[in-house]
Amino acid sequence: MGKRDAEYTVLAEAVVEAVGGKENIISVTNCMTRLRFVLKDDTLPNAEKVKAIKGVAGVMNQGGQYQVIIGTHVSDVTPFVRQVCGISAENAESAGENNGKKDNLWNRFFKTISGCIMPMIGPMIAGGIIKGLLTILVTVGVLTKTDGTYLLLYAASDAVLYFMPIIVGFSAGKVFNCNPYVTAAIGAALVYPDLVSAVSAEGGISFMGIPVANASYASTLFPILMASFVASLLEKLGKKFIPRMLQLMLVPSFVLALTVPLAWLVIGPVMNTISGILSTGVNGIFGISPVVGGVLIGAFWQVIVLLGLHAAFIPILINNLVTTGSDPINAVMGLTVWALAGTALGYALRQKDIEKRTTGFGCMASALCGVTEPTIYSIALPNIKTFAAAWVGGGIAGGVLGALGGRLYGMAGDGLFRIPGMINPAGLDISFYGFIVCALAAMGAAAVISFIFSGEKAVSAADGAETNEVNADGSVDIAAFVDGTLLPIEKVEDETFSQKLLGDGVAIEPVDGLVSAPAAGKIVTVMEDSKHALGIELANGTEILIHAGLDTVDMKGEGFEMLVSEGDSVKKGTPLLKFDLDKVAKAGHKKTVVLVVTDAKDRILKKFATGENVKAGESCILQI
Repeated sequence: MGKRDAEYTVLAEAVVEAVGGKENIISVTNCMTRLRFVLKDDTLPNAEKVKAIKGVAGVMNQGGQYQVIIGTHVSDVTPFVRQVCGISAENAESAGENNGKKDNLWNRFFKTISGCIMPMIGPMIAGGIIKGLLTILVTVGVLTKTDGTYLLLYAASDAVLYFMPIIVGFSAGKVFNCNPYVTAAIGAALVYPDLVSAVSAEGGISFMGIPVANASYASTLFPILMASFVASLLEKLGKKFIPRMLQLMLVPSFVLALTVPLAWLVIGPVMNTISGILSTGVNGIFGISPVVGGVLIGAFWQVIVLLGLHAAFIPILINNLVTTGSDPINAVMGLTVWALAGTALGYALRQKDIEKRTTGFGCMASALCGVTEPTIYSIALPNIKTFAAAWVGGGIAGGVLGALGGRLYGMAGDGLFRIPGMINPAGLDISFYGFIVCALAAMGAAAVISFIFSGEKAVSAADGAETNEVNADGSVDIAAFVDGTLLPIEKVEDETFSQKLLGDGVAIEPVDGLVSAPAAGKIVTVMEDSKHALGIELANGTEILIHAGLDTVDMKGEGFEMLVSEGDSVKKGTPLLKFDLDKVAKAGHKKTVVLVVTDAKDRILKKFATGENVKAGESCILQI
């Protein structure tokens, strides 16, 4: 097992245990950055414990799913989680069908719709990008629409949309627990060329005397979804009366013979009407005031993403696109990603710490490639004012694009990959040029505002840290954290510390049980149960661990009192914890208090003379 595999295994085991164990897990899938669990009891997980796991960026419990934010490498982690849970990739999504768990109607509806649609999102986006590039090549005269190259590539770009009933039919068969090849065949019947030609010909056709509506089901979504649901019911019915030895042949025959006519006579026309009403309604609401709609969507769409509710909008947006051929709402949504990229840029430009600057630029690059979670969880949420910068930038740009009438013409990615989707098949127009200008405006406005507000954290990642806590060379002076005698860490009677397995540092043999902050910083970790240790992020980004007593975790908090909480800002001398020296001694443990630099950010530790008596908050014992 490689190092990465070992790390992912440890992460998977920790996450599975934290969400209630594999017995509590019905299914697990992933999106771009999140593990998405369906749990039997979503009250069992402790969100704070889940977030405390190394490798976990955050937690959301929305839309019937318990979402654990991992990052863009989540697809690499998911197989290890499934392995720990004993869930195979093939049944990962269907494992939750017969679990006895009852979601509310809203959650069940959108889980079903999303399960049918999500597998084809990637190919749809690819098609949109190719189609946009082809339009550019035609516009500049490199290709014509009669060239073989154009025709082949256009087929590649348009096939997913045109044959959507077949592709969605296959996915729907899996979601509805029926034969997916039968539901795909039903989708194929909806776009069967000879039948399409016959119903559209003058006079049309009828089925047993019932006229078949002249309709087209290419590039449609809802008709095949409903037809697949009906097919699943008919399949279950057929299995009840058809002998088992004949089911392989006769059940599909029974389902196809009934569902295909129903799809053309009833289901298709009804669902096409509903699709049109839904699309007209959504566009009508946006059309009342494109400027206001653009401002609201541009400002707050990423909040919807943050809450994990964005998947519920996907069917509506796809229906908009395939019904009308374009969508103004999705066009504005694309600007929010550029605004977050600007937030990351402003943050990066303001940072003096190399690692934080690198983080900012990395988040910007990720956002420009369409993945916003790193920016949200690394920059925007820790300093909500930088998130507000994205709201302002996205809102302004969204209002302008709404006023210009910008529309998305093809499913595309986000960030830079959204641009091809803004290309009108008829040629470059205001949607393309307007989107580029508005995207740059969103990014620029957010960057300026983020740069201003990030200044509050430019010197320190720790809230409340004072500028004079950092020396001119970027180092931080560490004061004694308890009254007593300073010891070299090599003399600590615990190999974990003396051999520097956790990092270098110093120790103090205390004469008093009050432990205080050695410098300004932010509490990032607290041992809530044992109350014997905590972690601090200092003003220059380095992280330290303060550990009171040796092996005192065994005391389970007896004789210890934690005086701070995770997320608290502290200054030099702020009381952190108290412990009873006598109780520690009676329990057979050493009283030594250890400070370990767990993440030095490649800085050099400068130690001062040991063996001296030191005073908490006054004596300088170390420089990082």
